[in-house]
Order: sequence, then C-alpha cells, then structure tokens
Amino acid sequence: MDPAPADRPFLEQKRKPGDIKKDKYGLPDPTPDVISLTHLPKDRYGFVDWAEAISTGVISPKSSIDGLPARLSPVDRERFDGDVLIRSGKEFMPDVLFPHSAHNEWLKCSTCHPRIFSKKAGASRITMTGIWKGRFCGVCHDKVAFPTRNCFKCHSVRKDAGK
Repeated sequence: MDPAPADRPFLEQKRKPGDIKKDKYGLPDPTPDVISLTHLPKDRYGFVDWAEAISTGVISPKSSIDGLPARLSPVDRERFDGDVLIRSGKEFMPDVLFPHSAHNEWLKCSTCHPRIFSKKAGASRITMTGIWKGRFCGVCHDKVAFPTRNCFKCHSVRKDAGK
C-alpha cells in the first residue's frame, strides 16, 4: 500500500451504516462493498441457508440498524410461527409450505402484513409473475433473500400431501 501524501493523511476508516465509503486518501470510494458469503452454510441447492446460519450462530442479526432493541407494536408482539400451505395454481407444480418461523427470525409481522400480504390465508392472490416483478415474496427474494430461480426450494409439497 502506498503511503498517503503529506497533505492527505491516512484516515482510520470505521464507517457507520449510511456513511460514505472512502479510499486510502479519504476520498469517496465508488467501488461496491463486497462481503464474502463462502463461510455461510448452504442449502441443498447451493444457496446460502440464512435460517441455518442463524440457528447455528454463524450470524446474529441485530434487532435494528442502530443495534437498539426494536420497538414492537401490539401486532408485532403476537408472534405466529405456524406454517401456511399455499396452493399452486398450476396442476404440475407442487404447493408451497410457507414457514413463518424462519421469517420471524428476521422480520416483524408488520413488515409483511397487511402491506404485502393479507393476514387472511388465501386472500392475497400471489402469482409467480407478481413475485418476479418484485411483489409478494419478490419484495425480498431475488434481492436480499435467496433467489426464486430454483422453483422447488419453495414449491416442495406434493399436491396430494395436504388432502
């Protein structure tokens, strides 16, 4: 590493969330931050298994960006960990068993309900086209959660299993 010029002393860089990344001279650094995911556990499809990473203690998400305890509304204090069966609209495609418990490790109820999904089962007309356009599950998946390109990660319940 080159020494900093005398008129630009090296700055110790301890950024807070939202701070601009700076290079070794203290100037704005436009290169993206890259975080290696190689040490994280993988699911059977090779994608990061975030739920496993939490349960094994590899990662420990904060309850808020500033690290302070999250303030929960009365709605968010009533945690629901049940699974919800979502019937596929296509005969050839398996159904989905949505695991609230895995999502509750990261999110509050009000993150999704009622803005993204109705609380009433079956009331949200979820479609894959909508998901691919960033609605429903696509609000997070393909962005900060595992990608949707492996259909059977979610579509894993045989049609006759729920009968």
